[in-house]
Amino acid sequence: MNSISVNQEKSKRTGVKFSLQSILMLMVAIMMALVTLTSCVEDDENDDDPDEIENGENGNNGGVAGKRIKSTIITEEGGETRTGDFTYNSDGTLNRIDWNDSYSIFTNNPDGTYAKWEDINTYGEMVMVYSYDANKKPLKAEGTIKNSAGTSPVTYDFTFQNGRKTFEIQKFGTPGTDGYMSVTFEYNYNSSGRTTTTETHSLVGKRQFTRTYNSDGTLQKVTTGGYTGVPTTGFTQTFTWENGKTTVNHDDHACY
Repeated sequence: MNSISVNQEKSKRTGVKFSLQSILMLMVAIMMALVTLTSCVEDDENDDDPDEIENGENGNNGGVAGKRIKSTIITEEGGETRTGDFTYNSDGTLNRIDWNDSYSIFTNNPDGTYAKWEDINTYGEMVMVYSYDANKKPLKAEGTIKNSAGTSPVTYDFTFQNGRKTFEIQKFGTPGTDGYMSVTFEYNYNSSGRTTTTETHSLVGKRQFTRTYNSDGTLQKVTTGGYTGVPTTGFTQTFTWENGKTTVNHDDHACY
């Protein structure tokens, strides 16, 4: 999403001045990276069960056992597209995602969960380190965003109920300082998995994401309109799947 257009209102994050447009562009680049994590599925003992694969019993995670994302395309309302290609390690862990103009690299723990996520894009670099509970559900991610204007802290906090993520809050900058931003995500589910996600951004308002699933239970697409508070464009993200296992339920990390 490179078409955000807002006034050049000045803002500060941790004492460093940023234009609101620059912050939003960086946020959008990061969110585009985050949305790529929406759709793979955690391994389990029945990954090779053909009935489970056919019936999509793991659709709650955006996918089915034995399948993983091969590529994804984000299409903006104006027609501009971005393509992301996924690369996996031999043990099934995610290695990297390559976009037209950016990339993400993943370092994994011995149990297959993410230890570190590095996203490098046109607007800066974000590095996040994850911590987990006893059930391998992420509790928190902490890190920094760096660009030519300076360095800013970032934290994500996750809330799970009955194994499903119900709420996430992301904080950019230092609370109580000019330029601080928070973004919350609330999730609704049905028997197919996530249905809608409501994002509330402290600077630019709200938007809602809707998921559509394929007949086999894999995630087909995610759609959203622009933010309510500024003139922004919506987008549709579609997914191509391939056979192969993953070691992480990526939906535990995904914000959409």
